Amino acid sequence: MLRLSTCSRGAKTASTLFTVSTSHAHPAAAQIRFYARPPKPSTFQQPPAQKTTFNSTSSTTARAPKTSTTSNIITFLAASSIGIGAYLYQWNQHRSSSGVLSSNPFFDFFSPAETLTTEKWTPVQLTKITKVSEHTSLFEFQLPSPCTIPISSAIYVKDDQIQAMRAYTPVHSVEQEQGTVQLLIKRYSEGQVSRFMHDAKEGQKIEMRGPVLIWPGGKEDLKQWDEIGMIAGGTGITAFMPIIHSALTNPDKKVKISLLFASQSPEELYFKDELDYLVKTFPNQLRVSYTVDKAPAIPAVASETVTAPSKWEGHVGFVNQAMLQGLLPPAKKAITKGDVAQETEQAGKEVKKSIVLVCGPESMVNHVAGTRGMSGQEPIRGVLGAMGYQREQVFRFPN
Repeated sequence: MLRLSTCSRGAKTASTLFTVSTSHAHPAAAQIRFYARPPKPSTFQQPPAQKTTFNSTSSTTARAPKTSTTSNIITFLAASSIGIGAYLYQWNQHRSSSGVLSSNPFFDFFSPAETLTTEKWTPVQLTKITKVSEHTSLFEFQLPSPCTIPISSAIYVKDDQIQAMRAYTPVHSVEQEQGTVQLLIKRYSEGQVSRFMHDAKEGQKIEMRGPVLIWPGGKEDLKQWDEIGMIAGGTGITAFMPIIHSALTNPDKKVKISLLFASQSPEELYFKDELDYLVKTFPNQLRVSYTVDKAPAIPAVASETVTAPSKWEGHVGFVNQAMLQGLLPPAKKAITKGDVAQETEQAGKEVKKSIVLVCGPESMVNHVAGTRGMSGQEPIRGVLGAMGYQREQVFRFPN
């Protein structure tokens, strides 16, 4: 056999080596090694014994078998793939049986999100934009796969350009799987995410995270209440529409709902037609009042063919005690510990369990019930505080 190789050790220029193997030679001299210009037979000397090496390019009298690095890598990768595949299969089986959306970062790294999850941001396609008013639009999204969005929960939307996020309450969420989700968003000059959403186009992918439960408003949850009062401002009505539907369609208990809906103008009384229809359909369960900052002007009729708009019949001005008195469940007086007269009076009455919910712009919430604070459990101030409502009687939705 003739083998050609190069060696660069101990020489400025690589020397060419020739190795001649013979099957008839003495076993001790199975390989004879000489340079390109072999020495004369008379001066030939037996090469000295060398240590067996595995990494040297020099020949040895008894070379140990070389281990293939490529073969080791292939074996390692194959074993790793089998192990990872087995792990992912077992985890997927666990997810399918337990109903977990996504709670393992290792699995999420290898598998794209199947639906909305609180664990990571999920790109969701914006399919439709409907202009509702001058500054407000209804955004409809196609979910990657159907999922259940709990009533009175929030979904976070992220502006990936500046990494800002904002929570919005889905419109008409129901207690069953749904393939789409709608968000009612008003554009504010100082609102980074609201500006980002109003600049978005249909077909664009928007990153979302959630849903996150804000207040338990499902049918079973509502059974604990006899009366629920609501004060909504602007797009804050989206937090209450699912609760209203849940209460009115619950055959097991007739929970009474009362709502004061405040906005800057009648144009921004979102879902007013739907609310008016529900009042007519469930007159014993639902009462709704409206207030706007300023009464709308009634333009002069240009011709007989133009019908003049009807006169505004709701309240005018910011939310005040007069608007709420007689509409909301009454405030419960705080019982002073040791006051026997108060305790006796309360014990003799049939106590109805009620709560007042407040949702809207931060300025409106502060005016009605005082600042929510980081914990959400700050004492009740504002209009409701002046009316005697206690902290356990009022829930302020986060802005």
